Amino acid sequence: MNFTDKSIKALKAKEKRYVLTESGNYGEGRLQIRVSESGAKTFRVQYHINGKRKVIGLGNYPIVDLKTARSKHAKIAVLLSDNIDPQEHQLETQKAEFESSAKRTMLQMLSDFNVFISTRWAESTIDRTEKLIKRNITPFIKPELMPDEFTIDMARDIIYRVYNRGAKEQARLVRSVLMSILKFAIDFDNSPEQYKKPNLYDIKTNFIRDINFETPKNKGERWLSETELKKVWNADDLPYYTHQYIKLALLLGGQRVNEVYGSYISDFDLKGKTFTIPASRIKVQQRGDHIVPLCETAIPIIQELMQQSGKAGQMFPHRDNPIATAHVSTLRMAILRWCEKNKVPNFNPRDLRRTCKTLMGKAGIDKINRDILQQHNKFDVSSVHYDRYDYMKEKRQSIEVWEDFIYCAIK
Repeated sequence: MNFTDKSIKALKAKEKRYVLTESGNYGEGRLQIRVSESGAKTFRVQYHINGKRKVIGLGNYPIVDLKTARSKHAKIAVLLSDNIDPQEHQLETQKAEFESSAKRTMLQMLSDFNVFISTRWAESTIDRTEKLIKRNITPFIKPELMPDEFTIDMARDIIYRVYNRGAKEQARLVRSVLMSILKFAIDFDNSPEQYKKPNLYDIKTNFIRDINFETPKNKGERWLSETELKKVWNADDLPYYTHQYIKLALLLGGQRVNEVYGSYISDFDLKGKTFTIPASRIKVQQRGDHIVPLCETAIPIIQELMQQSGKAGQMFPHRDNPIATAHVSTLRMAILRWCEKNKVPNFNPRDLRRTCKTLMGKAGIDKINRDILQQHNKFDVSSVHYDRYDYMKEKRQSIEVWEDFIYCAIK
């Protein structure tokens, strides 16, 4: 097949990401477009060199249009004809640009950061980060500003400008990205490759971490008391999917947010009373699937969600895209609005995991079994490579004790 703008625009998201390949000479690399579960489209080139198959990203559509993608592909084809690996060439080019330049300006540092993440971060994250920088950071940086002249007050001005327009969660993201940018600059100047060479950025400390503002922050401390648990469980002013998520996340023993919020009907076996989290949604995929027993209280919640599921079987469907999962930011903001309305100290979805871990201890479940239920027992080499026992008996016992505790807390 041959790509056209019309055919690319017509591509729709599916339950799983997929890749389309344009016909062409195999030795020149083949232009591809990958469509993610959310519908994001990314150009890339798949090629073979020295017996290995590799892929190099070209950028996200429509920021990178078809004409630009073909131009980049043509340059890659030339490199391959000379038996040059495009990935290695890209990294060497970046390194040469860094080394040949004198000290970089702040705007150049932002550009360098975009190049840095282009081969390291997930494509959807790259696209989101580049847009955030372009909208919220770049317009407020003077062309002549040097990185070592960038102050904490300048950073506050950028972050608070976003915060004061009411975009509190966006302000948190801007702060996070700024912290990543400064970390990139500091790490680069202190890398072995830069030893005895002049600093390109000369940033001494990552002062972004010292910038705080009154918006929910997860410092690893927040968990819900039994009183708060009762209040949120019995709330009648939470959006439907938010409320159902909170209940289900608690009853499942505090599995990670994306593991529950990104679940599908096929993950639940109501007859066998299990919830299977596939390795693809687990933080460390080496561990394989994680199976969580279902308690009786969870069954009707799951059945109701199944009846409201999206076209692709997703339990928490996107409002505007019937085959995509809703964004976690939607869940997070709904919880924050409820907290502010009901004068409850702010918490976010991740805090439910900590709540379960803490209150399960109070319920009498020992740390070993809490770790087993929340997949904290699989970090060591022995667990990853040798321990194949499923611990279902122990997990089911823990879930039963935890269900009784929740029932008493919400009455």
